[in-house]
Amino acid sequence: MINLPGGSKWRFTLLPLWLVMIFALVASSCVGFSPASMEGEETGTWPDSQVPAPEVGHPAPDFTLNDLDGNPVKLSDLRGKVVFINFWATWCPSCRAEMPEIEAAYQKYREAGVMVIGVDIAEPKSVVRQYVEEGGFSWTFVLDSTGEVSRDYQVVEIPTSFFLDREGIIRTVSIGAMRREAIEAKLAVAMR
Repeated sequence: MINLPGGSKWRFTLLPLWLVMIFALVASSCVGFSPASMEGEETGTWPDSQVPAPEVGHPAPDFTLNDLDGNPVKLSDLRGKVVFINFWATWCPSCRAEMPEIEAAYQKYREAGVMVIGVDIAEPKSVVRQYVEEGGFSWTFVLDSTGEVSRDYQVVEIPTSFFLDREGIIRTVSIGAMRREAIEAKLAVAMR
């Protein structure tokens, strides 16, 4: 109990505060995505900035994943373009919330050589295709059906986004949903 001015008393508990904190954490990103094969893995620092690693200043780890039409998309083939890689899933509320923001930024910057790749994690192609078509999203979507690329990028929360410059170097990383202004600011860093 806390005695307030005027003689009133106020009872409080920490439980509502914890609920608010948990809700805020969940609302900002979809926490808890962790493929079973990631358990126990350690991540260290890379001694050489030329070694591909999911860290700012390093070349992005290369990958080849199929798009929704079954065509392979190889990251290293996109050198010369600024690439925005977004790890997501249809069941993630934060991912869904940022999708229109990504579409707006993509429409604004695609003529400037910006490529957006939405890496869906471990969902059936039919589910992803339906969501993309219903949403009217026009960037490239690929399927990480085994979770291997997500593990290579050490993704543990979604959405997680990587912004690569034209040489394939990671210039900035974002964990959690972004608004269009934040996306554009991160693209500006990668476009320098």
